[in-house]
Amino acid sequence: MDACHPPANDRVPGHRPAGVNTAPRPRVWQGVLACAVTAVLITAAMLWWRPRVEARGEYLAFGTRVSVQLRAPNREAADRALAAIGPLLIHDHRAWHPWEPSDLTRLNAALAEGRPHRVGRDIAGLIRAAAIGDARSDGLFNPAAGRLIAAWGFHTSQYPVRTAAPTEQQVAALRAAMPRMREIQVDAQGIVTSRRREVQLDFNGLAEGYAAAQMRQLLRAEGVDDALLYVGGFVLAMGRDGHRPWTAGVRGPGGVLGAIDLRDGEALSSSGDYQRRRAGTRQDGGHIVDTRSGRPGQASAAASVIAIDPVLADMAATALMVAGPTGFDATVRRMHLNCALLVSHEGEVLITPALRDRLRLHDGTAAGVLRLRPGADAGGCDATGGRPPIPIELPSASARRP
Repeated sequence: MDACHPPANDRVPGHRPAGVNTAPRPRVWQGVLACAVTAVLITAAMLWWRPRVEARGEYLAFGTRVSVQLRAPNREAADRALAAIGPLLIHDHRAWHPWEPSDLTRLNAALAEGRPHRVGRDIAGLIRAAAIGDARSDGLFNPAAGRLIAAWGFHTSQYPVRTAAPTEQQVAALRAAMPRMREIQVDAQGIVTSRRREVQLDFNGLAEGYAAAQMRQLLRAEGVDDALLYVGGFVLAMGRDGHRPWTAGVRGPGGVLGAIDLRDGEALSSSGDYQRRRAGTRQDGGHIVDTRSGRPGQASAAASVIAIDPVLADMAATALMVAGPTGFDATVRRMHLNCALLVSHEGEVLITPALRDRLRLHDGTAAGVLRLRPGADAGGCDATGGRPPIPIELPSASARRP
């Protein structure tokens, strides 16, 4: 008999003694309660298992491909989310460009002349984030060194770089006058000042992570909680890929080292000298310049970091490239990184235990080249050393209009 439909009359047929309470007996109420609970569970299951709309968007910004793969509650939410990302990336590309005319080049020109300059809230946020990265990396990540980066020919979209290298005297002069992010001030109104006219800001080392964090804010505002965001060599996971985690590849100089499942909120930043570099031998170096030596970095071939702070992950991958194998342990501890790896030019892979436990190596990646190194804290990739995530600023709505 159907449990949701108890007998209409559970008394003996034809017998109804006078004065007897004819209210439903407890077992009838139990059946009614069971029906109600079942209905609630069925409704919850239908809501949980309801189909999600899958959508994908492709964009071009910062000289690289940007891809968004998402699952939205409905088609309208998916369309709104993808439509909002395009104008944001157009704005970021135009405003943050380090050598073509932009808000950033106008700021750099003002600082070179010793003048204060007002910037939008997104560039103000980038400056504050860059100062945190400089301090936590002890200067291995230094976006104030744009003059040195330009001197080596890396303010270009044409690779490999074939322009003449700076002379030893020029490198020595740039090193001697090297500015740091702590010498730049930005107030609550977005007024930027510095007493160091040598400052030239270049946000390439954190632009991908910062833009991905901005995109996440826009997606959440449109009700999208499940997405995988690719910005060049940077990946940010939101929620899940249906009933599975999102999966991404961890890159090395020879291709993909392995695959990893990214948890909600985790960012994977990869950096390397295998694409953007000067023409010539390895000694000519990739596009990441070591401000200590004044030369393109030669210590590392590739680095990857997983963290729940996307901007920190992006800056840390650059810092590890500069630190090299000899500075790997100290940088991991200083920046509180638990999931990090570094590939040397000799093919050796330094990797923290927390990342090694999660990385599924591809066939052909020899386990013998892996060297376990200690992480910064106990725990997984979400270790932060008790520090809050770096704040992210969106440009104003008017600035994002096409």
